[in-house]
Amino acid sequence: MGMYEVRRVRADEWREAREIRLEALKDTPIGFGEWYEDALAKSDEVWRERTRKSAESEAAAMFVAAAADGSRLVGTAGVFAPDAAGREYVVYGVYVTPAFRGPGLGTATRLFDTAISWARLTGGAEVISLEVHENNDRARAFYRRYGFVETGETKPAMLHGPASLIVMRYDRPL
Repeated sequence: MGMYEVRRVRADEWREAREIRLEALKDTPIGFGEWYEDALAKSDEVWRERTRKSAESEAAAMFVAAAADGSRLVGTAGVFAPDAAGREYVVYGVYVTPAFRGPGLGTATRLFDTAISWARLTGGAEVISLEVHENNDRARAFYRRYGFVETGETKPAMLHGPASLIVMRYDRPL
């Protein structure tokens, strides 16, 4: 199993899901469409429901890298279909705790492999896309290495303006 295992989040892991989300928001505030303070203020019930949907939905899933010793979640990558047609899936919530980053560990790559496979095999995805903050160079570089290309489309970064989110699309055959 190694240092971690990659799998779909379980509904009963809402506390662990909250913990890694809060860590991600502190570590990389421009990487997510939510402020740390707002996430911290959410009730336990909101976290339970959010995690349950990520664990059970047929149109969206959150995958986690769980430390082999069971002590904590060390990475996340979600994927969802923004419309009922389900032809396009969007990757979101990508984060790896610093101690589990780097090409030698492959944590982000394994999370992406799992999320994209799920979208393709379970959801029938024909297109996989994501949005990344224009100043998040580390994430953009990883996405490019993985096979995503910039589409030329941008969207306003609502929480971190004036800035843009760059739309990227997976450019390898599914």
